[in-house]
Amino acid sequence: MRKIETLRDAIYGALPELKRDPDRIRIWIERGSAKSTLTENRGLCFAFQLNVLVVEMATDLAVLALAVFMWLRTNQPELMVPNAEGFSFDADILDNKTADVLIQLQLDQVVVATPNPDGSVALDYRGEPDPLFTDPLSITGTQPPPALTGFEATEDLPPWDD
Repeated sequence: MRKIETLRDAIYGALPELKRDPDRIRIWIERGSAKSTLTENRGLCFAFQLNVLVVEMATDLAVLALAVFMWLRTNQPELMVPNAEGFSFDADILDNKTADVLIQLQLDQVVVATPNPDGSVALDYRGEPDPLFTDPLSITGTQPPPALTGFEATEDLPPWDD
């Protein structure tokens, strides 16, 4: 799944120690479920708890947390709203320099399945919708908000100020 791959890349980018020893990160899914959107394009959605275990991590936990939060801004933004639980974690302190850290995230991934003429199916892992407002802290840079359009009333409206 695309979200798993991009999260792994974000963590590798934040923790140089994992580039030297990539086997120290383990990722697995627990409590996964799948729902059909019952639409013409045969869409489906996976919802799951993603577990990320970093073994013998020597980097400050805040560095890992910041990398995960920066990833969440783009890939699961509803976990970034005020009072939302971004993710949970456990840490086993091994000594004064290292710990095993387990991060648990509640994620979802939308997939659109399009039939091909040859009978096979093309899978498109959808990203999250763009936020309504510019996000100056986004790792993807600033993007202008979409233009808001309304409608013109062509019917008689009640007299509000009579």
